[in-house]
Amino acid sequence: MTLIRLKLYKYPIFVAFLAFWGGIYLSPYGWYSIIGFIFGLMLLKYTLGSDIIYPLLFFLSGFLYAQERCKNKIPEGTIAVRAMVLSKNTVEIDSIIGKNAPSIEGSKLRIMGLSGFERGDIIEALVKVEKKRPLPLARIIKIKKAGSKNTLVFKINRFLKQKVEELSDKEDVRGFMLGVLLGYRDFIPSDVMDDFKRTGTMHILALSGLHVGILLAFIYFLIFPLAGHRNPALLIASLIVLFYMIVVGTSPSIFRAYLLILTGIIVKISKRRTSILCALGIAGFVGLILYPDWAFSYSFMLSYLAVFGIIHFSQLSRNRYLQYLFVSLGAVLFTFPITAYLSGYFPIFSFLFNLIVIPIFGITLVAFFVIVALYLLFPPLHPVYLFISNLIGSVFLKIIHLLSGISPVLKIKISNPVSVTVYYLVLLSLPVIITTLKDRLLKKQEVSIESS
Repeated sequence: MTLIRLKLYKYPIFVAFLAFWGGIYLSPYGWYSIIGFIFGLMLLKYTLGSDIIYPLLFFLSGFLYAQERCKNKIPEGTIAVRAMVLSKNTVEIDSIIGKNAPSIEGSKLRIMGLSGFERGDIIEALVKVEKKRPLPLARIIKIKKAGSKNTLVFKINRFLKQKVEELSDKEDVRGFMLGVLLGYRDFIPSDVMDDFKRTGTMHILALSGLHVGILLAFIYFLIFPLAGHRNPALLIASLIVLFYMIVVGTSPSIFRAYLLILTGIIVKISKRRTSILCALGIAGFVGLILYPDWAFSYSFMLSYLAVFGIIHFSQLSRNRYLQYLFVSLGAVLFTFPITAYLSGYFPIFSFLFNLIVIPIFGITLVAFFVIVALYLLFPPLHPVYLFISNLIGSVFLKIIHLLSGISPVLKIKISNPVSVTVYYLVLLSLPVIITTLKDRLLKKQEVSIESS
């Protein structure tokens, strides 16, 4: 009988990661947050078997680390900035134009409505900084492109973007390919984005573990016959995936996925044993140390909550088909508060749609990788690649559109942090409750059999 009692003290690295993240996330609320965290630990001690002193030390470490690293030097109000585009809505500031400000070179700024730019583009923008947080939020008043950063990484990124654009003459398919291959989600038409939102499959548009895992497997099977041994093939494949990650941009989800896979490769090569939760904790810890502002990123939260939900619920059954259902259900339930908060509604059957969509998407993504690789190697066959990519992309988007037409959504408003806390405590206790009920039912059956 599998007993699901998730005792967090068995996973010290994961506990350290959670506490460290909590320290960074709660740092803007001042020292009063420490009192609230202590009460939370006392509650977790009786629900999940967590220790108190150990996570408290890491919470204080994260708190003090954020106080030092996340000091915001960007002034509030309307400012003119010169910056480099890092991702869909994040830039790295070179300077503030026309103002005597403290040195802010290298500071990051989140700009709402930043679209149509490539990684490495230099922009000059007049923006209004509205929220003074570790990663301030700004809105565009005026913006223009002032050049491009011509490093090797950005040149490769622009080259691949051009090649992917040449593989489809349909706007929706071209935007979809740019999104899932290079992370350019702002080129996806709004009606297509709505279909993904209504079906609860938006996560496949974000470069994450699914994409990294598929790419690693694809490269591994190409290299293995040449390498002749598993370990060299895994190392070479992981280095190529690392370069891909650098080219497309180091987002929280893809960074987490790569570190998880790299940890797994090291464990396999060194023939050591570890748990997936400890590997997840290592990935989270390293990510937060390098980029403490990720603690406030919804992408970071969704990525780690989804993986934790998958791990937590996958142990509810040993049956392969039921386990697949629980994996999808765990990911959806653990990300529900954030997705509902961001979109204002929740697709009721999203966990069922994911069971259908994810296997098809895996095949679609492999096909796209193969088509891009063939196009780079044999450009004269471009008309063939164009036809195949249009066909594959159109079929997949049609499936999403059909599912969105039958997807009921629940409109919901989440604004109370207490309700979110209670929700996660109940969710964490759910496997324990289910297992306890199963134990009692089995005992009753055994007693009835003996009495008969």
